[in-house]
Amino acid sequence: ELVLGENQIGEKGAAALVPVLGKMTQLQTLDLQCNKIGAEGTVALVPVLGKMTQLQTLTLGYNQIGADGAAALAPALGRMTQLQRLGLRSNQIGAEGTVALVPVLGKMTQLQTLDLGANEIGEKGAAALVPALGMMTQLQELDLGNNKIGAEGAAALAPALGRMTQLQALTLGYNQIGADGAAALAPALGRMTQLQRLGLWGNQIGAVGAVALAPVLGKMTQLKILDLEGNKIGDQGAAALGPVLRAIWGRGGGCFIE
Repeated sequence: ELVLGENQIGEKGAAALVPVLGKMTQLQTLDLQCNKIGAEGTVALVPVLGKMTQLQTLTLGYNQIGADGAAALAPALGRMTQLQRLGLRSNQIGAEGTVALVPVLGKMTQLQTLDLGANEIGEKGAAALVPALGMMTQLQELDLGNNKIGAEGAAALAPALGRMTQLQALTLGYNQIGADGAAALAPALGRMTQLQRLGLWGNQIGAVGAVALAPVLGKMTQLKILDLEGNKIGDQGAAALGPVLRAIWGRGGGCFIE
């Protein structure tokens, strides 16, 4: 395990690491998050990352790699057949970077945790992810929060999410999905029988969205953490969710509602 997060190594530091990383053929965990390595630093790392076939956890979040960095990283990820956890949070990869990653993500059959939060992927990036998500049969945690996917992006994701019955944690907070997006997600959520944590905060779903979600949430018998903070659900939404909240509390879980 090698943890070098939050060290301001930059692209030059990333390049300087290459000879050393090349000798770590048995490395299972690599954390380089919050280092501002950028696209060029990512490109420098790619050849050696592609040889780290034993890697199980790779964290590159908060590195400003952009779409170019994501595209450069894709071939290396394709060789990491043992990877179980991938963190690419807050890298400004956008829809273009997401599209570049999709063919590889679909082949990462051992992946259990995928964090693509805060990457501005938008509705196009969300739609592009659909084929890959459909092949991630081992995925247990998915974070797509703060990506501006909107109602259309939520609707595009819904069919794929509905097939991910093994998912235990789903984060879609701060995505501007609104009531329409909440309604589109409802049937998919109803099929996620193993879901334990659901984050939909800051999505402006309002009372209408809360009412649409309530019947489905009430059937999610494994749900322990529900976060609907910042959605302006009002009295009507709160009333609709009442039975759901009581059930979650009864399971020793927690709820965040506003």
